[in-house]
Amino acid sequence: MQIEQLIENLSSELKLEAIPQKDKNGLYQLKVGSSPQISIKELDPGVFFEARILPIPKEGNKEALFIYLMKANLLGQGTGGAAIGIDASEKFFTLALTLPFEVNYRTFHESLEDYLNYIDYWKEEVTNFMEKGLMQ
Repeated sequence: MQIEQLIENLSSELKLEAIPQKDKNGLYQLKVGSSPQISIKELDPGVFFEARILPIPKEGNKEALFIYLMKANLLGQGTGGAAIGIDASEKFFTLALTLPFEVNYRTFHESLEDYLNYIDYWKEEVTNFMEKGLMQ
């Protein structure tokens, strides 16, 4: 199924005010509720999701946090197959997921829902990590 149709179906189901349109970089910017904006790109075959999770802390033991996040990335065990990374400006943690196969609407919807749940989980997990003083 084409990405345009998947996004149109999702927009209709979620009753979004407007259907996201492809930008000059070939990305669709999707905002669902209080979740961060998600960039969606069509692959051949498949779909790619990417979103910012949180700003990278400016203080504290970043090394401990980076090690913690790298362990989550190991074989995708803490990220549902996605990968935690850093954006090009090196100011935000990101979560990226590639579905390297043809997807139908059900797979697209379920994968996006799981992806949003992992974003929420890692926002909370990183915040807790920093608050518990593990950044010292």
